[in-house]
Formats: sequence, C-alpha cells, structure tokens
Amino acid sequence: MTLRGKRNHVAVAAFLLVFGALLTVATFYDLEVSRIMTRFSLREGEFYTSDVFANFFEAAGMLPKYLIRAFAAISIGWFVGKSFLHKALRLILFIGAAAAAVYFLSSGIRDLIFYPMRHAIAENADAAEAAIRAMTPTVYALSYFLSAVIVGVALFCTREIAPEVWRKLAIFALAYFLMDLLSGSIVSYLKGYVDRIRFRSMNSVYGQAVGGFDQYTRWYEVTDHADLFRETILVHYTDAFRSFPSGHTGNAGCSYALVMLIDCLDVKDKRAKAALWIIPIVWTGLTAMARIVAGAHFMSDVLIGGTIPFVLMIFVREIYLCRFENIKAMYPFLQRKGRTHTQTGD
Repeated sequence: MTLRGKRNHVAVAAFLLVFGALLTVATFYDLEVSRIMTRFSLREGEFYTSDVFANFFEAAGMLPKYLIRAFAAISIGWFVGKSFLHKALRLILFIGAAAAAVYFLSSGIRDLIFYPMRHAIAENADAAEAAIRAMTPTVYALSYFLSAVIVGVALFCTREIAPEVWRKLAIFALAYFLMDLLSGSIVSYLKGYVDRIRFRSMNSVYGQAVGGFDQYTRWYEVTDHADLFRETILVHYTDAFRSFPSGHTGNAGCSYALVMLIDCLDVKDKRAKAALWIIPIVWTGLTAMARIVAGAHFMSDVLIGGTIPFVLMIFVREIYLCRFENIKAMYPFLQRKGRTHTQTGD
C-alpha cells in the first residue's frame, strides 16, 4: 500500500472516531448541551435570541452557499461564452448563466435583510410576518439590484481569464451543483420526516403552554409534533418543528466544495490547499455553534447537518473528479484488478 493509501485510511478512521464520539455525546446530552449554550443567550419564554453571535450566523451562515452558487453560474457562463458554440447560442447561454448568478446571490442578500427584521419584531409573531410581507417587494427589488451590480462587476473583472481556466471551473461548478442538490434534498427530506421540535420552540411561552421540554425527543425519534400542535399558537413559527437536521449548518457546509477547487485547478501551494480546507471547516463550525446558542438546533442537529454536505463532497470529489484514485490507493487490489482487465483486453 502506498503512503497515500495509508494516509487515507488514517483520515477515514479519524473521521469515524471523531464523528462517532460527538454523535454519542449528542445522543445522550443534547438537551443538556443546549441548556448550557443558551444560558446567556435565550431567556425563559423566548423564541428568538438577541445574542449578536447567534443572530449574525443566522443571517450570514448560509451566505457562502449563495456565493459559491453565483460563482459556479459565472464559471459556466464564461465557459460557454468562450466556447466554440454558435455566437447567438453562446450569448443566450451566457445571459442565462449571468441571470442565474444574480438570482442565487439575491437569495443570500435577502437572508441578510429578512432574518434581522424577523428578530427586530420577535415579540409579536403576527406583526413580524406582516412587516415582512409589507417589505417583501422592496427587499426583492433591492436584492436583485445589488446582485446585478455585483455580478456585473465580477463578469467585467474576470473577462480576461483564459478559456482553459473556465473549463476547469465549469467542471467544479457541475460538481458543486450536484453536491448542493443532494445535500439540500437530504436535509429537507429529513426535516419534514423527523419533525423534531426545536429547543427554542419548547422554551417559548407558546411551547411551555403545550408541555415545554416534555416534548423533547432524541435525533433518531420520528415524531408527529407538527401535526399535534398545528392548531396551537406555535403555528405562527412555521419552522418550530424543523430542528433535525440543521439546514443552516448544512448550507454552511456547502462551503466544503472549496476543497474540490484543489483538484479542478490542480492547486500545489500548501498554504492555498490548507486555506481551502480550513475556511469551510471554521465557517461551518462557527455556524453550528451559533445555531445551538440561538436555541434553533441541538448538537446532534448541527452535527448531522454539517456532516451531510461534507460526506457528499468527499463522494462527489472521489467519483467525479478523482476517478476513484483515493479508493484505489487504499485498496491496491482494485487497481491491480483493473490493470489485469486492461492487459487482457489488449
């Protein structure tokens, strides 16, 4: 076995060990961890916290996903724009990709506006939703305008990049969209299937009126809380029963796609490679902590939510970009078998 194979075995073993240990702690101490981490950020009876750290990552935690989506769309746009296709077709595809980039980025900008608005009027759920509905047309117009300006500047600044680079980045874009689609689908399905009630839902005055923390369930327990409480005041909080897994952490974890740039651009610089690993790990970790501090999720919610995009990135990277090279390095007999078949075919 090569050194690369040994390193891969160590990496897999380390991941399974750390993940297993954290999941074990979360399984038995989810509620206790949340109580400790919300001690100074969520008073009894509150649903929304006023903690700056928690609110910042609630508004900005998902922003990397939208930025990477916009970057991926721009990459595809420039790739087709500099390709051999018919000029009219190139223009149509380029405009379509630019429009997609504007759409993706505008979603992130709206999060930066709507989340603080919802918290600013948190005492009255009806008033908060009414204010958001009233401001929605203005916020949408502003988000699209700002996104169009940012995307336009990005397109202008990147116009001289060589077509070969855009070809590599287009490959990255396709790999990212696959990872993003799978991650979002899995997280969304589990949220609706498990129906786990949030810590802050139970902590709120409305949650306390229907049993409070007696409604707590572990991450693997499928419940019917959403149906049970649909006629209660908790219906105002439309996501009160969508605790598992953490969507914010899952979306923040889409930043793990940056690791795939190492393969697509054949990055050799060790500092750059380290940065492409460290940035998503730190951002996802901070978002996960912030979601617990906000009372929005339990430890197991953020652990699973952040692990889903990470594992998907590893699989997409291995299958789509590395062509199973890491697996072959870990299990040399697969490579030898492949060579034998090749030689036989010759």
